[in-house]
Amino acid sequence: MNAAAEDGTLTAEVARKLYMAAIEKEILEQYHFPQTCGKDGYYRIYVRDMTKKSGRKQLSARTLPELKQKVLDWEKGTVTKAKRTFRDAFEMAMEDKLSHCTNPQKRLSVQNTIGRTRSEYRRFFGDTAFEQMLVDEITKRNVEDIILSNLKKYSLRQKGFASLHSVLRVTFSFAYHEEWIEKNVYDRIDFGRYRDMLADDVAISDRTHSEEDIGKMLSYLHQRQEKRPSYVPAYALEFQILTGFRRGEIPPLRWSDIRDGLIYVHREQVTVKAFAGKAEHDEIVDHTKTRKNRYFPVSSELQELLDRLQGMHDRFYPQSEYLFPADSRLGCITNNTVYQFYRRMCGKLGVAVSRAFTKGTHAFRRTRITEVANKSRGDLLMTAGLFGNSPEVIMKNYYSGIDLESAREVLEKSSVKAG
Repeated sequence: MNAAAEDGTLTAEVARKLYMAAIEKEILEQYHFPQTCGKDGYYRIYVRDMTKKSGRKQLSARTLPELKQKVLDWEKGTVTKAKRTFRDAFEMAMEDKLSHCTNPQKRLSVQNTIGRTRSEYRRFFGDTAFEQMLVDEITKRNVEDIILSNLKKYSLRQKGFASLHSVLRVTFSFAYHEEWIEKNVYDRIDFGRYRDMLADDVAISDRTHSEEDIGKMLSYLHQRQEKRPSYVPAYALEFQILTGFRRGEIPPLRWSDIRDGLIYVHREQVTVKAFAGKAEHDEIVDHTKTRKNRYFPVSSELQELLDRLQGMHDRFYPQSEYLFPADSRLGCITNNTVYQFYRRMCGKLGVAVSRAFTKGTHAFRRTRITEVANKSRGDLLMTAGLFGNSPEVIMKNYYSGIDLESAREVLEKSSVKAG
């Protein structure tokens, strides 16, 4: 340590690690570890536990190093409980979240969520002094300063700002749960005071496609289907326009999911991001994004598409169980295939696709949900049931308030007549 200080290489991070190593050494020296294991092959030792009448608790492990690590982990709640940086606490919170998901299929979605959260962490806290601060030393002022720093650095809308304080909430909540901090500083932050510093949200009408654009797209898709009848993405994209299904809900659809004039939506194709050394890949899971299975009525317009699709299917893919088959590992098209086709189509038609407005294929879902909510005069329960969202999400992200044409009719009927 002295040598490092002399040549100027002792950074704050190195000093912290040296300090932690010294603390751990001091803890272990307080215990007399067994030199041999028991007859069952386990090493054992007692640690202090004042929650028990005996005042102690037995720990066991297969190896001596493992036993020492267990002692250190146990002592985290006393001597070392506060010696965690914000970055340490965040990473351990992510690991804890994954460890509590044992369902293999749900675990894939959790991995993706963790990946997105880590991306947001890097955006807002990566390479800052804040992430190197010890969690028990972070004050309300420190948190407010990092918030202000990000608001000056980025033009954040409500959704982006929610991601920022979500990272703070998860990290401090975990640190509080682990007893590394005595008070949760996150609970003392008034996030509402930053409302006027946020960029205005894009209007729902600007994040949906116009009737004119939808008409052009459908004409283009029909032409593609005629010229190249075996090209599956053209049918899948038309299906998405008509139904407003989530992009991942379309590839796993099977003919057996359609019965009695209803489509049973209960599976999703998930693009599993690279994780723990495994490359990005697609998987089909037996649940939707919100874990809400649902039935979607087949309209006459949708039935006409399904009839055309069935004819194409019988001709080119008679052995496939999927509505939208492909020569792939899963046997169906991928999310990305449809999205890339959508981008090419918009380019040829001159339809604006703005990254700032997030007008990707999800715009079809937003368009369809908004239409149904408005045409049903704000029946959010029915709309939520059809599309697999909660009424609150529909209200916040899709419903534009009122159907102006219906409002015009009401005003005409209730207009005041001159004497």
